[in-house]
Amino acid sequence: MRPVRVAVIGLGAVAQSVHLPIVQRNRADVDLVALCEVSPSRLATIGRRYGVPSAGWFATAQDLASAILQGRVSVDAAIVATTGNHADDALTLIRAGVRVLAEKPLAYSFADLDNLEAGLAELGRDPDAWLRVGYMKEYDPAVAAARVLLTDVTPREVSVEVLHPADGTQLKFARLEAPATDVDPALLAGNHHRLQRSISAAVGSDDTPLRKLYSDVVLGSIIHDIALTRHLGLALTDVAHATHWGPEFPGSVIGSGATAGGVPFSLRWHFIKDFPAYRELVTVHHERGSVELEFTTPYILNAPTILRTCSGGGDLRSTACEEVWPQEEAFEREFRALLDMTRDSGQAGSSIDAARQDLASAQTLWRACAMSSGTAIDPACEASEPHHRATVSDGRNSGTS
Repeated sequence: MRPVRVAVIGLGAVAQSVHLPIVQRNRADVDLVALCEVSPSRLATIGRRYGVPSAGWFATAQDLASAILQGRVSVDAAIVATTGNHADDALTLIRAGVRVLAEKPLAYSFADLDNLEAGLAELGRDPDAWLRVGYMKEYDPAVAAARVLLTDVTPREVSVEVLHPADGTQLKFARLEAPATDVDPALLAGNHHRLQRSISAAVGSDDTPLRKLYSDVVLGSIIHDIALTRHLGLALTDVAHATHWGPEFPGSVIGSGATAGGVPFSLRWHFIKDFPAYRELVTVHHERGSVELEFTTPYILNAPTILRTCSGGGDLRSTACEEVWPQEEAFEREFRALLDMTRDSGQAGSSIDAARQDLASAQTLWRACAMSSGTAIDPACEASEPHHRATVSDGRNSGTS
């Protein structure tokens, strides 16, 4: 079988620490043929490091797509790991015949998702066959096991707790390239303008800390927990109250609400700059015990998620179990699923429909934070109405198990 020809778009922290090492250790099945990066020096450094010829170096996804359509390079699959909105790049690459794994968030606004969906419909391409959102937790074997355990219980409560350190603390081990200083200012300005336009469509144009809360915290981090709980069949749809507070940004987000099935949902997200390690607990209490997932720093490959289960029996016995899968990496399983998609095989995963559900939950949470702070919400923005813009399923018809 011919190796899958892969491109990586955006050579920042997640690409350097996760995606490129995973591509490298799967080289028996993959040819890394193209890289895209707005910093010429970083592009050259990483291109040489991974043996990608300079003919496969490009500044943007648009440049790569043009080269594909001109026959100068052949690409089967791409990982889009740029900063900001990924919907435009995903559509550009799919138009060039490339299957896409786009890092979260896929989009910052429903307008972006509408444009993406319309473009795919015009091409006659099924989003589920051409596009995946990079929710790596959906591919975690511990999550898969938890999903099975939750199929025959009645949940009583969903609880999410995140302690989030500074990026430098999480990524020191990766020895990332120094911040780029040679990016074309016009290119940076254009990217910034497009991103801010999308954020304005979602939450309004007023320059408040809540605007940054939406882009950097809710869609930068909490979206992973929104997607995970949806995948477990416990999508957050109603937020009764949420607040954003703390001595300095990004502070903490505390919220409570309910799932589509009416199960109480609580969220506690804290940025603690000097905390030594990322810590995330997702717990589901049910009528016979509990199921808990503990995630560690996501950028360290093969640092296993812990699955804890507690249950009782009629004989007054209590059982506690802890399981890990140290030989299975969620990001790698996600990458293998991308390879399967290029071969028209494998299972379904999160695509545009799932992204719509998650964006609706994200905007609902953000709106509750804005209301509790007394901030007036632009009535023209998407988040102004407390509605869920997607048909909420139980989460079990999307995502890889």
